[in-house]
Amino acid sequence: MAVFLRSFIATLILLLGSFSATAAGTASASISNVHFGTLDLTPDDGAAPGYGVLSADSSLFASLYAATADYYASGYPGANRPGAVQLGHGASAASALTSGALGNVATFATGDASLGDHGTIGATASQALHFMLQPHTVLAISGHFATAASRSSLPGEYLEVVGMAYVGIVDEHGDTFTQFVRQSLAYADWPDRMTVEDDFMLAFANGSAEMRPVSVYFQALSNVTYVATPVPEPSVLGMLCAGLLLMGRRVATCRRAR
Repeated sequence: MAVFLRSFIATLILLLGSFSATAAGTASASISNVHFGTLDLTPDDGAAPGYGVLSADSSLFASLYAATADYYASGYPGANRPGAVQLGHGASAASALTSGALGNVATFATGDASLGDHGTIGATASQALHFMLQPHTVLAISGHFATAASRSSLPGEYLEVVGMAYVGIVDEHGDTFTQFVRQSLAYADWPDRMTVEDDFMLAFANGSAEMRPVSVYFQALSNVTYVATPVPEPSVLGMLCAGLLLMGRRVATCRRAR
């Protein structure tokens, strides 16, 4: 009887102790190794293809919403300048950065119970490039995407984790648009861990005899949302009840044996 009781108490402590443990999620996204090139649509006309960079605007943003905190951080580094912003709260943290190279942006976010019963933390790094294309010029853009999302879940806790990288090209009127997106997800019915590594290439053609403006947008986004359920899940409650019932039967059997 004493051995059984000690064993059951130990099991009960382990089950209840699991509620003090926490789930955690991590997301990251980056665009790197970006290159720009041109193709000549009319190689026999004697005019060389080309482009000029009119402006390069970077914006970095991090946000945190938790039960006891609501913070934001932003930064706007100039063209060809590195920059970074970051936020932290307990074990949760987020950062957004750029190396200063055209198109190179990255983000990171990790979150757990330090976000409170329902909180979110994330970061976005964006860069907008504005070009002027020479007549009969194709602007070609290539680079590398990397996204990742992972989570560790426990009873009574839920996580949504997203890592996303995006590149898009649009003309001055918004009539012509092309984009490339890669994302990693870890929530609901998705796997607990996902990683995407991919190269990309996009192109935009100025087939006219006039110079033409075009814009290219790069964005990396990482986000973790944490939700805690205040009551044990039914399966855990069932285990506890079954254990209590088993102990009661064991006690009754021992008393009859006496």
